[in-house]
Amino acid sequence: MPQIEEVINSSVKKHIYVIEWLTPDEQVIDEVTVDVVGGSVNFDGNKSNRRSMDITLKNLNGEYIPHPDKLWINHKFKLKSGYEYGDGEKLLFSQGIYCLGNPSILSSPTKKEVTLQGIDKWGLLDGTLSGKLKNKLIIPVDTRIDTAIRSLLVDIVGETKFRVDICDTKLPYTVEVEAGTTVSSIVEEIAYIVSFETFYDNEGVFIFRKFLEIEEYEKTVPLWEYKTEGLYLKSNRELTFDKVKNYIMVIGDTLDDGTLIYATAKDESNSDMSIGKIGERFDRIEDNNITTMSLAQQRADWELQQVIMVAETVRVSIMPNFSHKVGDIISVYDKNNGTEGNYLIQSYNYNIAYDAMMSIGLWKIRDWR
Repeated sequence: MPQIEEVINSSVKKHIYVIEWLTPDEQVIDEVTVDVVGGSVNFDGNKSNRRSMDITLKNLNGEYIPHPDKLWINHKFKLKSGYEYGDGEKLLFSQGIYCLGNPSILSSPTKKEVTLQGIDKWGLLDGTLSGKLKNKLIIPVDTRIDTAIRSLLVDIVGETKFRVDICDTKLPYTVEVEAGTTVSSIVEEIAYIVSFETFYDNEGVFIFRKFLEIEEYEKTVPLWEYKTEGLYLKSNRELTFDKVKNYIMVIGDTLDDGTLIYATAKDESNSDMSIGKIGERFDRIEDNNITTMSLAQQRADWELQQVIMVAETVRVSIMPNFSHKVGDIISVYDKNNGTEGNYLIQSYNYNIAYDAMMSIGLWKIRDWR
């Protein structure tokens, strides 16, 4: 079998799209290489509800008409996008597990089609499909945060596929919410205290993990390199000078003994946007849910890292590379607009078509330590 890079870079291949039809508990009912009319897939790493999609399929024999045995209100499906090459060999990449949204079935003398809407599994937490509390919920102060997250997932949502990283930090206050509150809002509130991120990955697994720090980005080997050839088509580089900050102060709670919780993070490196190069660009953030100096420092470091990364964004258009995921590190070099170095994939989208193009949104990785 050729290397993955060889297949993706080859000009002798075609794009294919495969759907696994799933039961509510995500057991595979059937798998089909679909006859696509059109559609689109969108990924956004800047929010917990990361993905959405729609797809229109030819329905000449009626196999995609919704039915309780398959394609029903509580069913799910997995999308795989990839390539057919050689003698019918396939290279496929999971693009997420989706809950079934609102199907639309068209029948006319010349067309028989079904359009399916795919909703990220986050919709089971945020009230889109379910996830609203039936009763008032109280999570006591000093509950370990990882314990609180697992309890929400298992006891309320019934989720069985999750990876919750160790987080022995304890809740600084009692979480007390009324019936009708969404599970997603509680999860995000708790995650924000410790600067964790939370989302469903491309395999439909719920993830609760600490945001990567700049040292971890720096030591990550880029998964792909793009230059002005091959898959690369064009890029647009934007420098958002009005959003640049290089000095962050986080103010937390004032403890009973009068101690003020606070921390700072400064870009004192030799980078082009450091304090030494452009002077101080200061921002102050207040959050009385931060009750320790350690949490304050985590927040300050994270906030500074975010504003430094979004100070340079690049939108790249390529021939589809379905191996990419939100959060991947890639290298891009285009001397015509000054794009150079390592970037984080923050978003991407593509049309579901045999001649699809892919658009990728990138954030620049800069070491400010």
